[in-house]
Amino acid sequence: TVKFMGRAKNRGKEKLVSLLDKVEELSGDSKIPVVLGNGHGTREARQLLEEAASEGEMETELHLTSEAGASVWSVTEMANEEFPNETPAAIAAVSIGRRFLNPLNELVKIPPKSLGLGMYQHDLSEKVLDEKLSLTSIDAVAEVGVDVNSCSLAILGKVPSLTPKLCTKIMASRPLKSRNDLMNISGLGPKTFQNCAAFVRVSGGKESLDATLVHPESYDLARWLLKELRWKLSESESIKSMSGEEQKENWKEVAKKAAGTFQFSEDRVLTVIDHLYFSIMSPDPRLRKEAEVLETTKIGSTKGCSSLPPNASTIDKLGECKLPLRSIIGTVRNVVDFGAFVDFGLENDGLVHRSKMGNVSLESLLVGQEIGVDILGVAKNNKISLGLTGLDFPAVTQDSKRPRKLETNKPQRKKQRRK
Repeated sequence: TVKFMGRAKNRGKEKLVSLLDKVEELSGDSKIPVVLGNGHGTREARQLLEEAASEGEMETELHLTSEAGASVWSVTEMANEEFPNETPAAIAAVSIGRRFLNPLNELVKIPPKSLGLGMYQHDLSEKVLDEKLSLTSIDAVAEVGVDVNSCSLAILGKVPSLTPKLCTKIMASRPLKSRNDLMNISGLGPKTFQNCAAFVRVSGGKESLDATLVHPESYDLARWLLKELRWKLSESESIKSMSGEEQKENWKEVAKKAAGTFQFSEDRVLTVIDHLYFSIMSPDPRLRKEAEVLETTKIGSTKGCSSLPPNASTIDKLGECKLPLRSIIGTVRNVVDFGAFVDFGLENDGLVHRSKMGNVSLESLLVGQEIGVDILGVAKNNKISLGLTGLDFPAVTQDSKRPRKLETNKPQRKKQRRK
């Protein structure tokens, strides 16, 4: 960004127009997605991008992404092995773009202390923190799986039963056309295949179930369930909307029928149904319980919310808008003791103080979760006050902030002289 400010601005704009034109030609989309890091220079980069898009008569779709730790990773040995001929700045840019496409795949490479999450990570033992992060990422991979043809070596190493040596061999054997191709890799035997197959996805192959979390041993059962439930793997609309209780009863009936047909336990059948549902709907597994709370209370729900309007696309423009600005979609970036920092489309995150959350507990908010917010105020130091949608808090102004109580109002104790 800094490189294309001042006299070099026009040259930078020409390069951007050429790049946007090429992306539009390759993608065939009328809207060109552009990912910007939310760090230093974001405002200038955004302005340059808007000017370039206007000159080239192109429409862009801007996405702000956390760039925490990108510069740290760009100078590591792992980054240099993957991009031996690129500068650290270019590698960091790739990292930011990949985070938008697949956050788990990319963030697992970043040292935990560089992620900028929480408040007390610097007080913990680095060894303990690394161990906990490793176990958490292994659990996450077991929950969502990895696409073997596009994943990084770092995330593939989190798949249960796969050793670093096997991961390197799998990377060298890509692209894989099916899960069964894993059996052709030297050193990967039947037992290892049985343990890792359900966590390794293969998209675009002949067997569509290879792209799901269903284990190959349960494919016949999965096909029967898809037919019985009238679900289609490629169509989320094929799953009828039901309440939690209705869905639970429906699945139990189907599981009981399938258990008698395939000689499996009902619990195993329910697990396969859950894996099929997850693969079709792709919900965030962390938000299953919390999302229900947000939907039922309508506080913080994203229903009816939209992105920032063009007249509020910068902090300066937002300061000129009539506040509060209601029903804006935001993404939780950090959760701390006093509230949550939310990215709602500007270079600065806003703060939802815990007093502006109603009956939604602070513990229920998770990093990466989409919520609905109202923009309540912009301070002179560009700090932005937010509240959850549905609570209808009034605008926050400098005058409305509660003044601190003077110490002189407290009763003073006379100091006694020591004898």
